[in-house]
Amino acid sequence: MKLHEPKTTKKGRFSFLTSIWIVPIAAFFISLWLAYQYFSQLGAQVTILFKQNSGLQANQSYIKYRDVPIGVIKEITLDKKTDGVIVTARMNKEADVYLNESTKFWIVKPEVGTSGISGLDTLVSGTYIQMYAKKKDKNLVKKEFIGLDKPYIDRDTTTGYRYHLSAPDSRNLHIGSPVYYRKILVGEIEDIKLNEEGTRVDFEVFIKHPYTNYISKETKFWLMSNISFTFNHSGFNLDLAPVSHIINGGIAFDTPAKIIHEKEQGISHIFFLYKDRLAMQKKRIGLGKKHKHHFFMLVDEPIAKLDVGAPVEFFGFQVGSVVAMHSDFDNKIKKIISTIEVVIDTSAFAERRDEDINETKSFFIEAVKKGLRAKIAQSDPITGSQYIELVFEAKAGQREIEHMGAKEIIPTVGSNDVDIAQKLSLILDKINSLRIEELIETLKNAIDENSKQSVEMLKELNIVAKNLKKISSDPKMRQLPERLSKILDKLKDSLDGVNALLKGESKKSALSKEITIMLKEITNASKSIDRLSKKLEKKPNSLIFGDE
Repeated sequence: MKLHEPKTTKKGRFSFLTSIWIVPIAAFFISLWLAYQYFSQLGAQVTILFKQNSGLQANQSYIKYRDVPIGVIKEITLDKKTDGVIVTARMNKEADVYLNESTKFWIVKPEVGTSGISGLDTLVSGTYIQMYAKKKDKNLVKKEFIGLDKPYIDRDTTTGYRYHLSAPDSRNLHIGSPVYYRKILVGEIEDIKLNEEGTRVDFEVFIKHPYTNYISKETKFWLMSNISFTFNHSGFNLDLAPVSHIINGGIAFDTPAKIIHEKEQGISHIFFLYKDRLAMQKKRIGLGKKHKHHFFMLVDEPIAKLDVGAPVEFFGFQVGSVVAMHSDFDNKIKKIISTIEVVIDTSAFAERRDEDINETKSFFIEAVKKGLRAKIAQSDPITGSQYIELVFEAKAGQREIEHMGAKEIIPTVGSNDVDIAQKLSLILDKINSLRIEELIETLKNAIDENSKQSVEMLKELNIVAKNLKKISSDPKMRQLPERLSKILDKLKDSLDGVNALLKGESKKSALSKEITIMLKEITNASKSIDRLSKKLEKKPNSLIFGDE
């Protein structure tokens, strides 16, 4: 019996491709394709140095440009060289053209401040990095950046101008505070910082077009008031600013009406920021700018109520202000000597007919030679606030400005002003020392005693009035002139009114002893009238024909 062997077919060298290996090989090629796609989309890896991390998370937080994610945070580490934080991020390929010198990064997080609420979208998406950039050549890719502490604002001359303001302090303003022109929002504060010397605060404000047309070198800026009072012939007016103004503060400006304005287009001119509208409207003389010079005063009088920023006045016009003060105790004279630094516009002392006023300091020096002196004066009788007044003193002598190193010392004279607030205090003390209660009690007792006697006298007057009425109603008396009858009627009405007044308010009436004496005289007169009435009853025609 033959056994038949099973027939088998011979397989080729590459027959394994038809087996299960085809699946992993296909997966391998697909993985290679996906990896190529992934790495081909990767952009540059950048590092950003921030002062601190504000909620960023590795592999979770994004970098956004125009609200589109263009990168992801990969790593957050401390910088060993500085106290900052290094954020490493992988950017998308299309972001390479935006990574250049113009690129700015800052962290966006939820914040609540006086200017409002910002970064609300981060409550859902989380904290992220915002980017600002301008598109340039992608071959010039920058990979290291320094992050900003605040959002970057891109503004140029096509939308408005920036202006430079200065003040002794911050005026309680902040970045983002609004700027108004005739109560219309026209700009905002972009930056607040100390000047290089640390003596003043500089503001940089941005004003939008077309409102820049209303700004010239004569423009005045002031801090808007939350509450303003006005009182004139038309009445009293209270103006309360809106809540947004009270919270955010704000700056207002105005330009005096003139035929020709020299427009100011930028920060070449420094504007002074006044503390309120009233201070802005105060009368000033002088050209300002380069004509302002620093001088010093040495005084041994109290300056506790003299503040930095207090005005320096000359014949009621402000020509400068106080910029600094310092006091020391002098053991030799047993007094406190105060050094006051003031800035004075010397052009205010130039003569009107003088055409060349490029250098005006010499006019001020000449005025000092002629007797110009500085003294401490009071401006407010209630608070006793002080200011510097420049006056001509004939008895002051022909002194000149003294020099103490680089300091120029203005001669001073003592102030003869007496503290008005102290005067008022003394007057009030004298009033309080008066025994007013005792005087009132004495007067009340006198009135009570005299009022009883006065009521009795008026009772007799009432009787006389009735008799007069009886006489006036007699038919025979009607033959008397009508004038006499009217006079009697008026006298009766007056007496009745006085009687009613005294009976109703006798204890509260403000009668004096003089009234009591007068009533006694009236009583005597009433007795004479009583005798007259009795005689007329007996003989009615005696007034015409006499007693005979």
